[in-house]
Amino acid sequence: MAFIEIEQKYRLRNPAKFRTRLREMGARKIASGVESNEFYDRGDFLKKQKVALRLRRFGRRLSTLTLKGPRIKSAFSKRMEIETPIEYATAKAILGFLGCRLVRKYSKQRELYKLGAAHVTVDFLKKFGWFLEIEGSPQTIRKIERNLGLAREDREERSYLQMVFEHAM
Repeated sequence: MAFIEIEQKYRLRNPAKFRTRLREMGARKIASGVESNEFYDRGDFLKKQKVALRLRRFGRRLSTLTLKGPRIKSAFSKRMEIETPIEYATAKAILGFLGCRLVRKYSKQRELYKLGAAHVTVDFLKKFGWFLEIEGSPQTIRKIERNLGLAREDREERSYLQMVFEHAM
């Protein structure tokens, strides 16, 4: 496995329009609900390396533990990403045993779609608004971006974690 994630985030002014367009393009809605994201670190060890350790819960389903590396120079957001499903309480116990502490958390409303080989999400974060993310190959991202009528100026280059940190300052 390559353990590389390539995605692009866009700000949305009219999420209903994009939901309709996604359906017209043949996207299949996989899930929707509240997603909770918790970030852990040992002091500033991971932060200094521009690495994020995230424990994510989506509804009542199993949680996912994810290690995200620093951004790699690319036309889109590209970084190392290693993740595994894990039971939430077990993950919290392991993180605590390793000396990791919760440093930031946020929740968002998320709709997850499958469109060909790509995953597309429509997200809402209080205080930040609506977003759409496309995860796939660069060619796939460009094609979906074009078919949805998204422009370069619609792109949001910050991660949700960066936005939350900046807002807290």
